[in-house]
Amino acid sequence: MDAITGYISAHPAVLVIIVIFVIILILHFIFKNLIRMALIILFLLLAAFGYYYFQDPDKMPEKIEKSIDTMKSGINEIVDTSKSFRKDSRELYKKSKEVPGDINKLFKKTDKELEK
Repeated sequence: MDAITGYISAHPAVLVIIVIFVIILILHFIFKNLIRMALIILFLLLAAFGYYYFQDPDKMPEKIEKSIDTMKSGINEIVDTSKSFRKDSRELYKKSKEVPGDINKLFKKTDKELEK
């Protein structure tokens, strides 16, 4: 075990390569499952639309319009949320840049108080 930790400490690039490989592997399995789930949901939606179409073809355009309006409102809500998320994350990033300086000021202040 000491040989492995010694090798990794001597060659940090190996550790970076291993971490990147593990991340890529995890992302592969996540997206593989997400694509499968998206295809299943698409199939279920097509089956539902087909069922309602064969049940009453005259009312189908009205139902489709309602569904499209519902999806548009949902998409608009997601877009608004993502814009606010981007704005909030930028503000948080800017504040996180200031934190180390604030901590250093606190340390200097406490050092001055200790010297008194």
